[in-house]
Amino acid sequence: ERVVDISGLPNEIAGPLTAAIARLLFQYKVWQTRDERERDPVLLVCEEAHRYVPDTGLAEYQSAQKSIRRIAKEGRKYGLGLMLVSQRPSDVERTVLSQCNSWIVMRLTNAADQEHVSKFLPDSLTGLARLLPSLSRQEAIFVGEAAALPCRVVIRTLTKEQLPHSDDIPFAKGWADPPVAKEEIKKVVARWRKES
Repeated sequence: ERVVDISGLPNEIAGPLTAAIARLLFQYKVWQTRDERERDPVLLVCEEAHRYVPDTGLAEYQSAQKSIRRIAKEGRKYGLGLMLVSQRPSDVERTVLSQCNSWIVMRLTNAADQEHVSKFLPDSLTGLARLLPSLSRQEAIFVGEAAALPCRVVIRTLTKEQLPHSDDIPFAKGWADPPVAKEEIKKVVARWRKES
């Protein structure tokens, strides 16, 4: 109910669809009241983030690039988070990465990727980057706003039942609540249409 998987779609469809989803989500969140945002936080997950916001050249999904950038820069205050997933962080746009306030970094053996990640860590934590090539499977370095202290963590294996089905907003609280009713979504859309 909260997951849109476009991984199997051809690029000529996936790009514009991703752009449309990102733009609509942003506008929807803008037109929510603060209370609605707190009860209904959204996390947009971009697998293969370098396809949407590459560090150099044009995005494979160019139509989505502008929307993803906007969410990275402004989304948090509306309860719209962005998770970028990439095996090659050096290929992801620096401006967008600089907006990430928490990092979970798994093993990186490529020197360019290690160096790239180091640039976004506080000076006092650059030593953690030296651990990246030696991390084991399911191990990660966890740093940033969501981590009480920078640490090395082990990502546990989830059972099938635990896998997800789907001013900053408290995302965890909203996700713990039941999904927003269709009537509430219709109210936000009505406000949006009235002002457009």
